[in-house]
Parts: sequence; structure tokens; C-alpha cells
Amino acid sequence: MNKKTNLITITCLLFSSNIFAKPSIDSVVSDYSQLVYKTYYEAYTKAKRLQNDIDSFLENPSLIGLELARESWKGARAPYGQSEAFRFYNGPIDNDNGPEGLLNAWPLDEVYIDYVVGAPNAGIINNPIEFPVISKALLSSLNELDGEKNISTGYHAIEFLLWGQDLSLTGPGSRSYTDYTTMKNADRRGEYLRVTTELLIDHLGYLVSQWEPATDNYRKEFETKDKKEALKNILSGIIFMVGDELSGERMYVAWETMGQEDEHSCFSDMTHMDIVWNFKGVENILNQTQVLNLVDDSLAQSIEKKVSLVKHMLTSIPAPFDQAILNEDARALIMNSVEEMEYLTEELVEASRKLNVPVQW
Repeated sequence: MNKKTNLITITCLLFSSNIFAKPSIDSVVSDYSQLVYKTYYEAYTKAKRLQNDIDSFLENPSLIGLELARESWKGARAPYGQSEAFRFYNGPIDNDNGPEGLLNAWPLDEVYIDYVVGAPNAGIINNPIEFPVISKALLSSLNELDGEKNISTGYHAIEFLLWGQDLSLTGPGSRSYTDYTTMKNADRRGEYLRVTTELLIDHLGYLVSQWEPATDNYRKEFETKDKKEALKNILSGIIFMVGDELSGERMYVAWETMGQEDEHSCFSDMTHMDIVWNFKGVENILNQTQVLNLVDDSLAQSIEKKVSLVKHMLTSIPAPFDQAILNEDARALIMNSVEEMEYLTEELVEASRKLNVPVQW
């Protein structure tokens, strides 16, 4: 065998071994950390764009300005929705001091913030005597005060201030831009929108800082802790996102009650996309960390097939979601999606057992 043949043989062997080599837990944890950072950074960047469009709108309120702010809100929701699979293990987003409840709490009781049909003087905005100054400290202190639906901050507070109540069967809310010009307490409404958007930026910036590379932060702690504990955290996030939060709280509850108030983004009619983005976050972890390559091929392939099936089913749910939960065919699709996610969760739990990091679900 000549030198050229030897070189070709060695190259082929190396190439083959790279294809079939199992990733290390270290590399999975490192890839996960980078994915978390990139996702939060994108959420922060798009929230800054939302802030710029809201500031422009408030400087000179108009129908076009309001529509631009609404589109920016939709764009900002996409990366944050994908980030929610990073929850459920006491990380920076949802530990005792985490900002999750200030960012994405729902369902929101509209009368806690502003007027609604039949209650023209409702809400913090229309109560200048008790709340003379609208500040970040005030809105933070009022969030979920005396009730979990008393939500004063976050994406859905901004959503309500941009769209208003959804009173339409076929479309989202239709708040007028004149709510920020000639309507009673227009200035306070604008200040509320500006301040709660600033809070959103603050909280997303905090999450970015906690996952930034090469920094003395949570990411450093995560990557230096026992790798099996870190792996268990990764799997816990996707298991509880698929098996409880998405299939249960965000889909089954609304399916069961058939109530608009139980859907995630009810003012903008973007719940169908929330669902897709949430599951996309799970898919991102499975695809971009190679975690499935740690388990045996048979189980990995079965999980991949179920992920593909669920993804197809979720993207097939018709919009708006508040009408899908009333339609017989759409209801069947939603329930089938919930059931398939439960089967997927069972296999993800089995994967955690085989990797000796069992997640209790």
C-alpha cells in the first residue's frame, strides 16, 4: 500500500469516526449554553426594536405608528417564545428572584390596567389619585399583587396596550391610536406603555447578562457544575415545556374551557404562533445540542419522528386560536396534538432515565 492510499484510508477512517462519534456531555452542555445566550440576545435585540417603534409612536401617535409597533411586538415574541424551553429548573429566568412572572405572566385581567367595555374608569391608568406617578418600581410592585391575574408588566401588558380587548370573532383587538391622543388619560396610557416596555428591556438584558460567555455569571456556574446535573436541567426544561406547560396550560385548558381568556396571546390573536414558537424552542435544543446523540439510536429516531409529527400538527392548527377551540375539526386536531406531546414526553423521560439523570414527570 503506497503513501497516497494510506492517507486516503486514514482520512476516511477519521471522517467516519467523526460522523458516528457520540458527543460528550460537556459539548452538549456547552452547546446548550450558547443556544440560550443567542436566543435571549435575539429576544433582547428585537425588544429594543419594539421599544424604538413604541417610542416613535408615542412621540406622534398615528394609525401607521400603532401598526408598526404591533408588528414589532409580534417579531419580539418569536425568540422569547422559543426561550421558554429554558425554564423549569430554577435557572435565572424562574428562580426565586427570576423575572419570568414580570415578563410573560398570563392570563391578564384587563381591568387591572385600563378601561374595558362597561368599565370606562378601570385600571391603574385611570386611577391617578392612588397611582399619581407611573414608574418601573410601581408597576413591578403591582404585578400579580393580590391575584395571579393582576398582571401589570410584560409582553401581555404591552400587547393589551397596543391592541386592547379582543371583541372580534375573526380578528384581534382594535384599540384606536386616539387612546394615546384624545382619550381620557391618554398621557398616562402612553407613560404606562413606555415604562412597561423599559421594564421588558431591563429583564431581558438581565437574562442576556446571566448567559453571556466568558463572564462570572450563571452560565459559568452551569458549565462548571456536575455535568449530569446540567444535563438533567436541560432535559427538565424540554420535558416540562412539552408535557405540562405547552400541552396542558397553554392548549388543553383553553380546549377544555373553550374560553378566549384562557388563550396565551388573546389580544393580538397570536396564540397559534406562541404554540409553534414554544415547540420550536424544544426542537432547537434537541437539534442544536446533540443531546439525542447521547441515547441509543432507536429511541433517538423515535423521538425525532414524534417531534416532526407534533411540529406538523401544531403548525396546522388554524388561526385564530380562540375560534379553533370552538370548531369541531380544529378541536380534534388540538386534542390529538396534546396526546402526541404526551407520548413524546414519555419518550423524553425514558431518555433521561437511560442517561442516568431521571426527570420525574
